[in-house]
Amino acid sequence: MEKIIGIIAEYNPFHAGHAYQISQVRKKFVDAKIISVMSGSFTQRGTPSLLDKWTKARLAVAGGCDLVLELPFTSAVRSAQDFSRGAVGLLEKLSIVDAISFGAETSNLQQLQLAAKVFDSKNFSAQIKSEMSKGISYAAAVTKILSAVTNLDEKFFRQPNTILAIEYLRALPKNIEPVLIERIGAGYGDLTLDEKFSSAAAIRHEVQKKISDWKKISASVNEKTLHELQAAKAAGLVDEEFLLRPLLTKIFTSSVENLRKIYGMNEGLEFRIIDAAKSAKTFNGLVDAVTSKRYPISRVKRLFLHVILNLTAEKISELQGAHFARVLAFNESGQTLLKKIRASSTLPIVTKVSQHLSERELHSEKILPYKKNLALDLIATDLRGILFDEPRAPRQDFLQRINSIEQCSCCR
Repeated sequence: MEKIIGIIAEYNPFHAGHAYQISQVRKKFVDAKIISVMSGSFTQRGTPSLLDKWTKARLAVAGGCDLVLELPFTSAVRSAQDFSRGAVGLLEKLSIVDAISFGAETSNLQQLQLAAKVFDSKNFSAQIKSEMSKGISYAAAVTKILSAVTNLDEKFFRQPNTILAIEYLRALPKNIEPVLIERIGAGYGDLTLDEKFSSAAAIRHEVQKKISDWKKISASVNEKTLHELQAAKAAGLVDEEFLLRPLLTKIFTSSVENLRKIYGMNEGLEFRIIDAAKSAKTFNGLVDAVTSKRYPISRVKRLFLHVILNLTAEKISELQGAHFARVLAFNESGQTLLKKIRASSTLPIVTKVSQHLSERELHSEKILPYKKNLALDLIATDLRGILFDEPRAPRQDFLQRINSIEQCSCCR
């Protein structure tokens, strides 16, 4: 019986580890059809994606996915919990997904399920507050509590993929099966390119060097990904340092009251940001000045994006459940999946943006919530477009055509 499997990913960029996960899913379910929900122009850690979202999606289909949907910015650039809930919620609302596959630094699904239960226990929130009152971050508090309850080493819960796996399990509805694939090769943040299964961080690190070792990179990515990375570097890579000026503009032209309304701004953090901004010379210098044990780098970078895009707590609340399926790439099997989704789901299916949103509506408040969510994705893509030595033309979402893409022969 055909199984439809969801995979939540960033593919920043698509590499051998991602291909391995897909191959393992197809070993478990021979006739599997794979739908990937992928972050778009910015990642969960608040950084601009190395490649544009359409290129990432095409490479994912070439690498074995059948259909790639964009995870809306309102879920993609959030905490691990909100990222997971948004992605799982989108896959659930497609109404055709049988299972969700995810990777972690373990093959023991029961350990992860136990940790997920701890999260949802009655006393967990109180324990978190107690630990955070001692001046540690939310992530550190979670790690400490989970380690104490499960008797597993704290290092286990510091692995980003393990944290996400636990959050996927927490968000997973009973009618969708979890499929755990143990990660192999380099660790998440390992910057060394010494093996076939190098981390995405290591690949990005090497690409961003003045002189890249393309031979080493080629050991961890397929030919199509290598070509796109080389083309991106030749054209000029995205650089988050260009975020400094729009960020400073927003900080210095906003009232304290309006800054306080930004999602994630609490405990007087707006005053810390204003003070640090006065002497900021670089974007990452400003990030470092605001970062603390309580506010790690990824949280600060996400917050800065929310400031630039004026993403308030009220707007997040409004758009939280405004789901839609934004199609970025598909193959022939993916086209069949889209027909099934249209027949089974009430979600708006966005293959051509202009059929759902006009340029005049981009900044309008008098449109449906799902359109506001879609508009934010378009604006985020335009923001990424100015983070180059030569800014990219805006409104690419209205211009990109979505066509069926062939997989490589090994993935058919």
